[in-house]
Amino acid sequence: MRKINRKSLISSLLFVVLIGLLVWYLYANRADLAQLLTLNASTVCWMLVLALGACVMNGLYHKLILDTYHLPLDTVDWLGVVFVANAMAYVLPMRADLIFTATYYKRTKNFSYTKSASVAAGNIVFSILFALVQMGAALVCTGLIEGVWPGLLWLILLVGVVGTAAFLIIAGWFGDRMPAFLAKIPYLQKIVQGFNELIRNKQLLVKLLLCLIVNNILHLLLYMACFRSIGMEVTLYQALFYNSVSRMVSLVAIVPGNIGIAQGVMGVAGSLMGDVFQQGVMVSLLQSVALMAVYIVAGGGFAYPVWKRYTQKGKK
Repeated sequence: MRKINRKSLISSLLFVVLIGLLVWYLYANRADLAQLLTLNASTVCWMLVLALGACVMNGLYHKLILDTYHLPLDTVDWLGVVFVANAMAYVLPMRADLIFTATYYKRTKNFSYTKSASVAAGNIVFSILFALVQMGAALVCTGLIEGVWPGLLWLILLVGVVGTAAFLIIAGWFGDRMPAFLAKIPYLQKIVQGFNELIRNKQLLVKLLLCLIVNNILHLLLYMACFRSIGMEVTLYQALFYNSVSRMVSLVAIVPGNIGIAQGVMGVAGSLMGDVFQQGVMVSLLQSVALMAVYIVAGGGFAYPVWKRYTQKGKK
């Protein structure tokens, strides 16, 4: 008898529950959400263009890292794989997209699973650092300009900063030579190794920072477009706050596409900032749909060439 994968089962059940709650919420607030169905074509096109730009920058970020390992990459290998993997993330739980990406590069480029894991882990830390900086800037601007100082959000930021600082101390102090008590945590070792590989390569670090900045500008513009589409003007620092929360939530993808979780977290976060819960949910929903549309359509377009290359390399 085949053994049941408990993690996948729990993730699937949680996904069903969250989808049910999201559907119930949308139905209960159908009058407020009806305006989403009346968006004009130019607004939708602008949101899709911004989403496409952000998705391409995500692929470029991916390529910059892999280039340091001197892997021969063409458009299918870096952009196609990113589109396909992210499309898969909307239907498969527990970051199955990372497993697919690691398997693809192992099979087609002989890129070891250990290196893939280290790269992914290093990226997570880098993304968290970038998101914390954004959140801190947004909270400071909100406090100074609007006089709103949400205690819980500041506490979350403080916990994130302390945790990240502790990690940086471990990574900087021990380097790749982890002490015995930490060496017993293999995943922590991979995170430290991946992060250290990123920060040692100064030229790569500059390129990644530039890539992240451009990517975040596109996401900020997308959030501002989403707010305007529901009849709300939003400041740059407000969009910066939503973008930072969205980035951190995306790192914890325990259900497909983080559907339900992302909308709930964004609604609560918006409420803590003084906005209406429904506004956070609606904006998050619009942003998710725009990105999902791009990834699924582009992922579908790249699916055959990616699969063909994957299967051909497997036969050799």
